[in-house]
Amino acid sequence: MDIFCRDVKPYESLNLRRVQFWLRIMKEHSLFMKLGFACSDAELIRQAEEFYNVFEDLEKQSCKIKCDEDFMAFVCRIMVAVKNIFAFKRHVLHLIVECEIGGYNYPLLIDHVSREAMYFLKLLQKIQDGDMKSPVDAIVSDNVFWLRHMADHARFIAGLLDPSERGFVEKANAFAVQFEQLQLQARDLDSMLWHSRPNNDLIRFEMDATNATIQIRDFKEAARDLISSCKVVSLIPPLLADHVLREAEYFLEVLEQIRNDIPNMDEMMVTCDY
Repeated sequence: MDIFCRDVKPYESLNLRRVQFWLRIMKEHSLFMKLGFACSDAELIRQAEEFYNVFEDLEKQSCKIKCDEDFMAFVCRIMVAVKNIFAFKRHVLHLIVECEIGGYNYPLLIDHVSREAMYFLKLLQKIQDGDMKSPVDAIVSDNVFWLRHMADHARFIAGLLDPSERGFVEKANAFAVQFEQLQLQARDLDSMLWHSRPNNDLIRFEMDATNATIQIRDFKEAARDLISSCKVVSLIPPLLADHVLREAEYFLEVLEQIRNDIPNMDEMMVTCDY
């Protein structure tokens, strides 16, 4: 199911290191949006800068967390900031699709980063609410979310590479098709295994998703290194190349957790009446 659905809860669990990962992601989103605004949109640029400062400050505060009580209080502070940046991202998206502002932010890019804000918010809510009752539902929903993001990344990379980089553009488009197909498979599993238990199809699918993500991770790493050393012609800033690489590495962590947990899933299931 889509991350915007009320019933969707992420499978993964947050710890301080992962919170710091997401704080950095939110901070960088603010920067990327700022760079994509037209110079005339001074107020939007100012707001993006303000969000950058907010999340940079939260990053610094995260290094001072010493105990569980501090962590839970910190989560409450983060949730306020994430709700605010989510609202800002959706507002900007509506301005773009209604042709009220120009600039260079793809509508899909703003939708993409707003989905990440919602995902982070749901992870923070999960810390407060506890684990999910239907872990398989959460596993497949996480796959839908991340596979869509890997497909988006491939489309963004293809669109920002210079057309003369035909080999890289072709590879990026091939990854987009591959991950779009995997996302459709995940959506099929989502409905077939809803409120169910893991089966062999899910186990096989997780391996397919892992293998594909390793491949795109390696592609992103090579692209980042080439961009950083000015050996590929593109409009991709080195920070953006590193950003999407880190997200692929994070997804691999989530997939590893899922694969390790599936054999013990029966013990995690909670009997419910639906």
